[in-house]
Amino acid sequence: MSENGQQRKLHRVLTDTEIASIRESSLAVLEEVGIVIQHQRALSLLAEAGASVDPHTHIVKIPASLVERALRTAPPEFLITGQNPSKDLVIGHNSPPRGRPGISLDWIVDYGEKRRREVAVKDLEAWVRVADALPNLCMVSAVYPWDVPIETRDILVAAAMFRLSDKPILMAPYSGWSVKWIAQMLAAIGDQRGPRIVAFCSANSPLIFSESQMGVLLGAVECDFPVMVNSSGVTGATAPVTLAGTLVIMNAEILAGIVVAQLVRPGAAIMYAGHPVVLDMRTAIASMGYTEVGLLATALVELGRSYSFPTASNGLTTDSHVCDEQAAIEKMMTGYMPVLCGAALNGGAGSLAAVGTASLEQLVIDDDIYERLFRFSEGISVNKDTLALDVIAAVGPNRQFLEEPHTLKYLRREFRHSKLASRLNAGVWIDRGGKDAVDVAADRVKTILSSSPELRLDPQILAELSHIVASAEQEKHKAA
Repeated sequence: MSENGQQRKLHRVLTDTEIASIRESSLAVLEEVGIVIQHQRALSLLAEAGASVDPHTHIVKIPASLVERALRTAPPEFLITGQNPSKDLVIGHNSPPRGRPGISLDWIVDYGEKRRREVAVKDLEAWVRVADALPNLCMVSAVYPWDVPIETRDILVAAAMFRLSDKPILMAPYSGWSVKWIAQMLAAIGDQRGPRIVAFCSANSPLIFSESQMGVLLGAVECDFPVMVNSSGVTGATAPVTLAGTLVIMNAEILAGIVVAQLVRPGAAIMYAGHPVVLDMRTAIASMGYTEVGLLATALVELGRSYSFPTASNGLTTDSHVCDEQAAIEKMMTGYMPVLCGAALNGGAGSLAAVGTASLEQLVIDDDIYERLFRFSEGISVNKDTLALDVIAAVGPNRQFLEEPHTLKYLRREFRHSKLASRLNAGVWIDRGGKDAVDVAADRVKTILSSSPELRLDPQILAELSHIVASAEQEKHKAA
């Protein structure tokens, strides 16, 4: 941290002129090209606010004045609560960077294996417990099991997170219908000091908001949940192949979602979230390990911050299918710059295979990576005491500083100790098993899961949550 407590901004990828150009281009796209909104209530709100709405194509052309109005009412920060105040978070334009797990992964790779498998309920519970135990992940999310009814599994995973963690929750509901059931769970828990869930909703590039995703946005705003408004444009496929063109279309999509949120309720809490993807033209596979993904993610953070929005980055992403050197390199390249440029919430922890596969060991490794990145973002504290002139004078030439009180005072403040890295000499390391970082991470996972899970709610409330899940499943079954 700098002396005034603000995170240092060490680098930028866009100039102020370039940011202004992208912003102006995005406004032109919204006003002249338009965006498809496949949700009748959202269309009505936009029409009433002065947007041009084609009732047949559902193409909405949003004037710049309407975007500017939304920019004035969206708050620069908001509170997201845990089950107890010690886990509360203020997420804001200038809040320090924080980490989070990946979301909605439905495949998993086990330690020592290369072939992935479908996520099961036991994996959901293990994932939440490990994420809850890791100090550099400020929220929990969920993997999505296949051995439960798909139509209501987002509701079931919400119940699991309430049951097994006291941290704030990020989740991607399937629809506004799901949001209402999740809100019922929060009402059953009671004693809410503020919203505990951030709801993730995403445009479907290029320039579409589906009925289900727009339903999530409207439902979340109505329930007073902060909303992470996302675009995941794919360069060369659902966005222009140029990085600048991709930024234009992604920014336009995010702004459209923010406009609707502010029309539903002026002052609704939102996060500006750009999760870019690169199409590998050689394989036709969507990639999240390209270096350019990190460049795009950083530029999107800068764009979001230029509007004074709290920003979110997809963070530590890789195309590797296992916890290996490729994963480590790509996660550093994609996650490093967004943290340093001010992303308030940084994701991807525990994800592999272009955010398609989960790994408990990678979750632990990524927690360690985030600790290092957060330390880097703090910079070097320079003041009279840290300059240490009095200590240097007292010790003088040809002596050492080990016994000085100044050393004891600062040794834990200045340096972070990695729980995964080995600092032993070669012989001692071999004698102690010669474990690499993945082995150590696997041991950490086993330690976390070795004890019985700590249930965070009273049995009566847990029973009520189970009843709500069952009621949702019954309603969905009747509707089918």
